[in-house]
Amino acid sequence: MTIRVVPTEFATIQDAIDAAVAGDSIQILAGTFDGFNVNKERLKIFGCGIGKTIIAGNPSPDSGTNGIDVNANQTTLQGFTVQGFNENGVLVNSNFVIMTEIESKFNMRDGIGLISNLNNLLINIVASNNRRSGFNCLGGFGNGKHCLINFLSTQNHSIGFRVTELDNNKIINSTSNKNLLHGIDFQNASEFNALFGNKILNNNGNGVDSGTSNNMFIENLICNNEGNGILLSSFDIANIIDSNIVRNNGNDDTTAGILVEDSAPDNIIRFNKAKNNIDLDIEAEGGIGTNIYDGNKCENSSPNGLCT
Repeated sequence: MTIRVVPTEFATIQDAIDAAVAGDSIQILAGTFDGFNVNKERLKIFGCGIGKTIIAGNPSPDSGTNGIDVNANQTTLQGFTVQGFNENGVLVNSNFVIMTEIESKFNMRDGIGLISNLNNLLINIVASNNRRSGFNCLGGFGNGKHCLINFLSTQNHSIGFRVTELDNNKIINSTSNKNLLHGIDFQNASEFNALFGNKILNNNGNGVDSGTSNNMFIENLICNNEGNGILLSSFDIANIIDSNIVRNNGNDDTTAGILVEDSAPDNIIRFNKAKNNIDLDIEAEGGIGTNIYDGNKCENSSPNGLCT
């Protein structure tokens, strides 16, 4: 294994990648550098930290628009800021990638994007002020098995976290705050995903928009969102909404702290604490049906009796 240093040994990060072999490390010193394309497996690329090593200027030569393209498995990215690119800050098209201590901001598309890949781990990430979503994960109706831990997605112009057509992902101890649409949005048959211990605050749309089935939302703090705190749409089946704090969400008589639309069966809504939501803390549009409501502490509900 060789450690290659930018800019003392190589003028650009791409030059260092082109000279590297699988398993090498690339150290990027403090400064501002062009984007790059990772096309060799098992490279570890690390900077001096957020705000010290900055990826800006010319984009990755692969896409010509993204800051960083990752097209090789088992890549590790650590310790830098990516900013100001015409599309995504970082776009990952490969598997078993680790990203830690990365900031992606002021990009014209998504801060971080994952496309049709699996088993990626993102820890201590900040995505802010991107023109679309902070984090966008797009699959193909299969397993993603991605894990996000301590990821802050804030002030993006669309959704904080978007997961589309991808199963078995986890978002843990992360924050979605002040985004212009939803805090977290699962779309198009994204199933068996889990939200644990997140803060979903002050978003202009729904806090959590399920949009699909077989997901778990457990011990999240969901407050001060303009839309519903949690929305289960029609035909969202067998979701578990458990032990969340849901407060001060909603803005009119079409919203609620937890809104379960008509024809959303076999969901479990239990042990949540809901308060000061508009228009109701918990609303089951089609009645209880085959859903289970148990042990929810709230002030009002429709139908009556869903609060303990």
